[in-house]
Amino acid sequence: MVHPARAGTRRDARRGDCDKRIPVRVRNILNVESGYNDGIVSPIIIFALVLAGDLTQDHTPLSALATAGPAALKALLTGAGFGAALAFLTNRADAARLMNLQSKRLIMVAAPLGSYALSVAIDGNGFVAAFVCGFVIHRVRRTEEHARELELIEDIGFLLTVIMWFAFGATVVYTLWYGADWRLWLFSAAVLTIVRIIPVMLSLIAYRLTPIENFLIGWLGPRGTTSIVFGLLAFNKLQNHHADLALTTMVITVLGSVLLHGLGSPLTARRYRRKAAPS
Repeated sequence: MVHPARAGTRRDARRGDCDKRIPVRVRNILNVESGYNDGIVSPIIIFALVLAGDLTQDHTPLSALATAGPAALKALLTGAGFGAALAFLTNRADAARLMNLQSKRLIMVAAPLGSYALSVAIDGNGFVAAFVCGFVIHRVRRTEEHARELELIEDIGFLLTVIMWFAFGATVVYTLWYGADWRLWLFSAAVLTIVRIIPVMLSLIAYRLTPIENFLIGWLGPRGTTSIVFGLLAFNKLQNHHADLALTTMVITVLGSVLLHGLGSPLTARRYRRKAAPS
């Protein structure tokens, strides 16, 4: 299983956090964020969808929390329990020399699938369960070749990401064919710039980072794959106009990120390197 802190290193090659011209500590912060924010924000997304999804009932924040809260708790317990048990048994089998590297790679692939399926079976949040499972396995698993054990699941994840981007391209054509309100374009532009950059820079005030490094973390942050997943979840959960609105917003935001940061990140990295270079 891809450890959360490494999840962003291969799934979004267009991002600037993998550019060697960016300081190492900035790249490390971006990699950690890209792995952990998906699992952290998932319960919030589910809570919001429960609150907005069923237009036939008078949902309140408390009733939505009563629905999303138990699902998140079940996911935490399922993911932690499944991950700990799987890591423990793998450690024992490995110590007894009953496994080869291929078996270990297959176990890492089965871990997110198993934790997701178990969580969904008891009405838990599958995304959170898989996230927690990966975190626990990384902590409990004792091995000197952890990176090699993750190679298969990283390759599968990369392949599935490529397929998803093809599907996203088809969605872009479908969505933009019917046009989009100018306010959505303005909202998406704000999300990709000031709405992200300012909170990120404020959250890093206590860290010993230079102002330009603060800005880079806000500007080069992870966007794309997870946004597509959450956007499609919203499209499936919401109804009529609200579903189309969620889908269109996701498409514009992700497309804007591909254009803005795909082209802008290398230029930003080059500009930073020129400023940081001794005169």
